[in-house]
Amino acid sequence: MLSTDKAWEKLGKRDPYFGVLADEKFSTGKILKNRDEFFQTGRQAIAHIIKRYEAHFGSLPRGRALDHGCGVGRLALPLTQEFENVLGLDVSPSMMAEARTNAEKFGVSNVQYALADDELSNALGQFDFVNSYMVLQHIPVRRGLSIISRLIDKVSPGGGFHIHFSLRSDGLASRSLWWASHHIPGVKIWQNICAGRDWNAPGMQMNNYPLNKIAMIMAAHGIGESALLKERHGKFLTCSLIGRKPARD
Repeated sequence: MLSTDKAWEKLGKRDPYFGVLADEKFSTGKILKNRDEFFQTGRQAIAHIIKRYEAHFGSLPRGRALDHGCGVGRLALPLTQEFENVLGLDVSPSMMAEARTNAEKFGVSNVQYALADDELSNALGQFDFVNSYMVLQHIPVRRGLSIISRLIDKVSPGGGFHIHFSLRSDGLASRSLWWASHHIPGVKIWQNICAGRDWNAPGMQMNNYPLNKIAMIMAAHGIGESALLKERHGKFLTCSLIGRKPARD
């Protein structure tokens, strides 16, 4: 089985937009006619995220924003309309190359992209807003929990964060099929063929995160108030965690 980082780079090379949003209309052969719709979903998502954040915690500082797992720039680009500067991080060089091309096509100059690692070593300093949406579920939990801690650490005092993760999948049959596709040779090939995709198209892990450990991470960073918002993504129950880091006295 490919590691999640290698699988993501493989998707970045062969089917980057489908890798971000798993809908056939965003696959390589169809993205040109559906490109506007793809980026419209990003604008809607960022507007919704910021609206929900400000409904709970008030206005955000609008200096620097970090988009973790930026892919082709679906969310990083609309963030540039809300913040002075945006940094997008991704583990896939191919995804980042596409993101830079998209920034040029949209005439956006206040976004930069850098390679992601578990230490967030290319995200220097702190940020007024840290976003990670539809990313962590593809990262093994032990790694992901460490990344969540570092993401919250990157939030400047008085700034906010939005961190999205999966809690569980529905039903034993669904969970069993997912396990089989990642552990039994041939099952993923069969799934790809049934879906009309290339036989060797990579699969991505879906990992479910423990709320108690995430709560402990927030407590360690002094996050006393947050909001946990449930979302349904296909067969998966997910949550968006939003919160504000306390301002300095």
